[in-house]
Amino acid sequence: MRVDAVLIQYGGVKKSDIKKVLREHRVSVNGQVITARNEQVDSNVHDLRLDGRTITFPPHRYFMVNKPPRTLSANKDAELSVVFDVFPDDIDKADLYIIGRLDFLSEGLLLITDNGKLGRNLIKPEAHVEKVYQVEVKEPLDADDVRKFRAGLVIDGDVSLAPAKLVILSDHTAIVSISEGKNRQIRKMFLSVGKLVTKLVRIQIGTIQLDERLKSGDYRALTKSEIQSLAPYFKDK
Repeated sequence: MRVDAVLIQYGGVKKSDIKKVLREHRVSVNGQVITARNEQVDSNVHDLRLDGRTITFPPHRYFMVNKPPRTLSANKDAELSVVFDVFPDDIDKADLYIIGRLDFLSEGLLLITDNGKLGRNLIKPEAHVEKVYQVEVKEPLDADDVRKFRAGLVIDGDVSLAPAKLVILSDHTAIVSISEGKNRQIRKMFLSVGKLVTKLVRIQIGTIQLDERLKSGDYRALTKSEIQSLAPYFKDK
């Protein structure tokens, strides 16, 4: 949440007094004085104080989901299963949304939150947030594929991609790391080198790794340390 909104709603500060309170250096976050009214704060990781008094406010919510295949990365659909079906009825889903969607057949790590600023900052191209996938392909892989991924591939005829890291695990399995997020990018990358992807599992987004104990179709809340690792993306750089 923006610090001005928190101070008004939970700190008892009048809207007309926000600029004055900040200008007088009466507000601090984690011990550091702040003066910007649009500073983003989250009680999961920030100690917000006004005149030395801690302001208590609701934390944002963060979940990881192990998306099953043949599931839409969507809030709802009239006919098909969606990712939000994993949540029980007692979780309020109204303000939650998905960070970094996966296509219908793909599976693995999705992040879901009500922290809009984080979501936008994690997926914007200039953030260069690394995403890691485990891939199975029909045709055998070879060292030339590693070279082509490292050099930067071209998909959709004329779309040049940034260099990507391909680590071959076996003839038909590999780990691929990218810092972009174009539509069906991984599948198109492998097609460009003559390989058909038969299974695609995302295992990492930035600092967050898919919990190996999380079964397909299950979810859990992020731990405090996981949330703290995302803190650099709570505000624009």
